[in-house]
Parts: sequence; C-alpha cells; structure tokens
Amino acid sequence: MTLPNKTERRAIVDTHRHPWGKKMQSKIEERGLLDPKQGFPQTNALDLMAYREVFDLDYAMPIQREGGVTLSLMTNGGEVEWLARDLLQGSTVEGLKFFNDEYVDIMSRYPGEFVPTANAHALEEACRPVVEGMIRQGGARAIAVASSYGDGANRVFLDSPKAEWLWEFAEANDIVVHIHPPMQSIGHESLMQYRLNEAVGRPFDSTVNGARMIASGVFDRHPKLQVLIVHMGGGLASIVGRLEFNWRLNYNGIKNPPAGKPYTNKRSPFDYFKTNILVDTMGFNAIGVRAAIELCGVDRVVFGSDFGPVPYGIKEQVQSVEEVLPNLADREWVFWKTSNRIFRLGLSDTGFITPAVPPVTLDARRRRTANQAPAIASNLAVAEIIHQDENDVRSVLCHI
Repeated sequence: MTLPNKTERRAIVDTHRHPWGKKMQSKIEERGLLDPKQGFPQTNALDLMAYREVFDLDYAMPIQREGGVTLSLMTNGGEVEWLARDLLQGSTVEGLKFFNDEYVDIMSRYPGEFVPTANAHALEEACRPVVEGMIRQGGARAIAVASSYGDGANRVFLDSPKAEWLWEFAEANDIVVHIHPPMQSIGHESLMQYRLNEAVGRPFDSTVNGARMIASGVFDRHPKLQVLIVHMGGGLASIVGRLEFNWRLNYNGIKNPPAGKPYTNKRSPFDYFKTNILVDTMGFNAIGVRAAIELCGVDRVVFGSDFGPVPYGIKEQVQSVEEVLPNLADREWVFWKTSNRIFRLGLSDTGFITPAVPPVTLDARRRRTANQAPAIASNLAVAEIIHQDENDVRSVLCHI
C-alpha cells in the first residue's frame, strides 16, 4: 500500500454543502432578512437562522479543513424557488444565473476546494438550457433540485409529469440528481416551534418525495437514473417496509381502484435503494448511518455535513462514519470513493491528496483575521476542470 507523505491527507468529499457568497449576503440584507449591524447568529420574521459560518467563508473554511473535508460539492437546489420568488423577485432562470455567479466567485477565492452543481427547478423545463450550459461549460458535477415545490394543497413532488424532462435529461447524460428539501417543508405551518421545520419537516419532505418517486414508477421508466437524497434519505430507512407491504397489497381485489392511487412500480421498494437511490450521512446519528448503509449498501452512501447552515459538526459526523465502519476500506467508499465515481471528480486512486490549504488548529484559526483568504493552490485533478481564468469562466456563465 502506498503511504502518504507528510503533506498529504486522506480525501473526504462533502456532498452536502451550501456556501453563500457576498452577493447572497447583500441581497438578504437588502430584503431586511439580515442586519449587518448585528453580530451572529441572528434570525428574522421567517425564522431563518443566520450563522457566521454561512456568510463568512474566510471564517468557515479553516473549520471545514480542520474537520478533514478536502473537497465540497456546492448545492443550492432546495433554495432555488425561494431565491427566485422571494429574494430576487424574478424568474427561475435569473435565480440560477445568480447561483452560477456565486459559484464562480467562491471557486476563484478557494481554488480546488469546491466543485459546482447545476441548480435547477425540477418542474420548469425552461431552465434546461441553463442546466446544460452549467454542465457543459461550467464544470457542474450533478443537478441539484428540491424535493417539492409550492405549498399547501398546491405542493408538488417529483413524481409529477412536469419533472419528466429532468429524469430524461439526467439519465441520458448519466448525471446524478441531488435532491434536497425546500426551505419550508410539507407541513411547515405546524412545525415552526422548536425549529421542527428543520429537524422533522425537511427530512419528512424527502421521505414523502422518495416514496412517491418509487410508487409512481419513476425508476422503472428510467432504470439508469441515479438520485442522491440528503439527510440519510429522510425517514425512508424506517418506512420502506411499510411501502413494501402497501405495494404488495396495493388495491388488489378492488374492482375499480381510484385513479392515480395504485402503486405502479414493478419491483420491491427495497430494490431501488440498491440500484437508483443514494443517500448521504448528514444527521448526527450513528444509528441513522448504520441504517442507511444497511439499506443502500456501503458503496451507495456518501459523506455529507450540511456545514454552514449547520454551524458545527463536521468532526462529529466523520466520527459517526468511523464508529459504524471500523474497516478503513469501507470508510473510503463513504468518504470519497463513491463520490469520486458518481460525480467524476478525478481524484487519485490512492485517496491521498495535498490539501489546497493546510488545516490549522483551533487556536491558530482564532488568531486569523476574518478577511484572510487561502493562498495555496490545490493540485486536485478536478481543478483542471474548474480552475480556469476567472474572467473566462464568468464570461461563459453569464450567458448560461
């Protein structure tokens, strides 16, 4: 086995990262949702929590590195509808271009430490040209969408026929769809105490969506489709057995079953977790990590931290994986091997890399000023894709 030298570290790819750049902070301040005169943390009338780790990347990046993360996938699919409708008060395409610009800025500030996704609105095929451009010219490694759109009786999940363009495109281009719950989940009106919209509502939104995608036959119509459901797949590991018995019973024996209600999937609900559905490890729960691995297999679970909006916990979530998987070879699947394969990151086969910036101790980080930026370029292979001249990249993306 090849041993690392003193400057190399074991790769950990974080597939669940929501960095917000300076433009986002300015827009949120403009809408009165963030008071620049106050310190962090703070909240607002919408009960959106604002932490320094979200808005001050110069402060957050040393924490990310100290936690062991060597590369992060930028995803904001769950926020697209909110950003376009409420924050920008414009079109979805305008919202996607806003995120594209943010990603260019972040990658230029921290070369080799982030790779982008192509954010999209799953129910609006009009955003397809932006998605295509972000993949072909912007180096996007996945398509990021929300698990549902709308609210109340008008909430729509991804079993909708309106999402068929997305599944067709993703399957044809062999690209993973990263599915994250929206800012306000199903049932949020009953979950605004104790931050239950975050703790319960969002994983529940993912659970309902995953169940509907299975039951509606999405994966039977698109057998090569690969989706990543965050937050350990919501509660799917707990309820998949109930999906199984309901699928077996279905509406058997009912002469005229109600239209649109019978299951149409051709295989057991358990099967799709081995062939089509991946999940991440975000959840601060070794029991949940163990269940996810039991459900999907160790090679279909990827590391995710949700760091930033969740202002701590990278080390704790790394430890959860290590607790569940004492075998180093098994851990590597979760920490980087599967992500390297499904997102085509081009990481070394050894799993050892030279970090873009060496990790610093907590005391050293405290001594750093907030405006210090990383200065050492990464030698990650993926940097060949994303580390172009900033002006050239921005010129491409402003037309996407």
